[in-house]
Amino acid sequence: MHVRTLFAAVAASLCLALGAGAQTDPGSAASPAPAKETSKKTARKKGAKKGSKTSKSSKKSSKKSAKKGKTAPATTVVQTVPVEPLGPPDDDAPQLSHQVVSGAVRGKPMTLAAHATDASGVFGPIVYVRKKGLGAGDYIPMKMVASKIVPGDYALDVPAALTNVDGLEYYIEAWDHAGNGPARAGSAEVPFAVALEEEKRVVAAPVAPTTVTIKPKGVPPAITHAAVTQALKGKPLEVNARLVGESGVQGATVLFRHAGDRDYKALPMGNIGGDDYTATIPASLTTTDLEYYVEAFDQYGNGPARSGAPNVPYAVRVTDPSSVQPPAPIAHKRALDEEDEPRNTIFGIGLDGGAPGGAGAMLLVRPLWWLRFNGGLAYNVAGFGYRGGVTLSPGQWAVTPTLNIDAGRYLSGDYTRFTTVTDPRVASALSRTTYTFGTAQVGLEFGSQRRVSFYLRGGLTYVMSAVSAADTNAIVGGNLSGNTSVRAGETKVTALLPCASLGFNIFIY
Repeated sequence: MHVRTLFAAVAASLCLALGAGAQTDPGSAASPAPAKETSKKTARKKGAKKGSKTSKSSKKSSKKSAKKGKTAPATTVVQTVPVEPLGPPDDDAPQLSHQVVSGAVRGKPMTLAAHATDASGVFGPIVYVRKKGLGAGDYIPMKMVASKIVPGDYALDVPAALTNVDGLEYYIEAWDHAGNGPARAGSAEVPFAVALEEEKRVVAAPVAPTTVTIKPKGVPPAITHAAVTQALKGKPLEVNARLVGESGVQGATVLFRHAGDRDYKALPMGNIGGDDYTATIPASLTTTDLEYYVEAFDQYGNGPARSGAPNVPYAVRVTDPSSVQPPAPIAHKRALDEEDEPRNTIFGIGLDGGAPGGAGAMLLVRPLWWLRFNGGLAYNVAGFGYRGGVTLSPGQWAVTPTLNIDAGRYLSGDYTRFTTVTDPRVASALSRTTYTFGTAQVGLEFGSQRRVSFYLRGGLTYVMSAVSAADTNAIVGGNLSGNTSVRAGETKVTALLPCASLGFNIFIY
C-alpha cells in the first residue's frame, strides 16, 4: 500500500511537469481573426447574454481589487500534449530471484540478497520484515540497495536491532517503472522464516604446556664380578659380571692381554638377562697366562666403572689340560644321604598298633631314600604272630604321603576270651585258631624321614583261616541226634575288613 501511494504521487508530479511546459503568457496569446459576419454576430449574441452576469461579477471583483490595490490574474489555458512511447509497451512485472535465508546469528546484521531485472527498470526491491509470530500489519519495509558492480543485484543488511529475537519472517516485492508488479519472493501470508541462534563461540582446547625434561647426570654402573684365576690352554674362557646402573648400562667390555704384553684387547660383553653380562675369550687366545679387567659406562657416557684396572688387572693362570690331574672320584653316597649326613639314614625300628591287625614291633631297613622294608613280631591279644612288608615314601617333607603293604600270620591263639560259647567242641576249635592276613594302607607321615616320624594309616585287610576236619566233624556230629553220622573235611573261612593303624619310626643308623 505504501508503494502504491508513492507511485500515485510520482505520476501526479509528472503530469504537473508536462502541464507547466504547455502554459502560455496572457499578453502573448492572440485571438483568432473572425472570418465571417455570422461568427461576429454569434459572438455578440453570446456576449450579450452573458454580459449581465459577467458585468456583475466583474464589478464585484473590481471593487475588491480596488480595495486591495491589485489587479486580478488572467485565466491560464493548459494544453495537453500526448507522449508517444519510445519502445514496445511493457505489461510484465520484473523478474525476481532470491536465495532464501533460513538461519542467522542473533544480535548480528543479517544480509539478504536478490536479483531483479525488467525492460522498464526496477523500482525497489522492497523487503518486508517482522518478528516471527506478529500480524500482517507489523511488517517493516526496507528498500534494497543496488549493486554497483553486478547489474540487477540488490542487497540489504537487516540491522542487528531487529535480529535480537528468536526468529524473523520476511518477503520481497519489486515493481518496474511502468507500474507493473509486484513480483514477489515469499508473501505476506506465507513469508520466509529465519531462525536466529546465539553465536557459537569456538573455545580453543587448552594447549598442554610443553614439558621439557632435563635428565639428571647419571652415575657409572656398579660392577659385581667373581675373578677368574685359572683356565685351560686352548679352551674358551668365560668372564661373567653383574652390572647395575640407575641411568642404564652401555659399553660393557672385557679388556684382556697376554701376560707381559703392553696393550689390551677389547671384548664386548653381551646381556644374558636382567643385569647379567658375559663375554667369552676365544680358545685361540688362551695360549698363555692372561690379564684382564671389566669396565662399563652408563647411557650418558659417565664412567668408566671398573672391576680390576689397567695397572692392577686380574691374573689368569693358563695350564695345559694334559698336566692337570683328574680329581679324585667322589665316594658313592647312600641313596638318602643328599645332605651328606652319615647318621640315622638306613636302619631303624618301628612300633605300631591298630585293628584288626593288632600291635607290632619291626626292624626297618631303607636301601633307597623312597623305599623301606619292615619285618617283626605281631600281637593281637589272642596270640602272637609275625609279619613283614614294604613302605613307599615318595618325598622327604615335613608331611609325606606313604603307601604300605603288609602280610603276616597269627599262630594258635585263644579266641574264646572274646566270645561266650557253651558248646565245648566249638570252644576247643576257637582256642586253637590260626589265620593269615594281608593289609594295604595309605597314610601320612609327620616329621623327619631320616630320624623320627609319626604316621597314621588306613585301608583294607584280607583274613583267611581254616577249621580242621576233626574239629568240623566234632562240631557237626555233636549237633546231630540219633544214629546220624556226618563226615566233613577242612573248612576255610575268609573275610575282607577295613583296618587302621598308627605308629612311629625311629632311625638309629
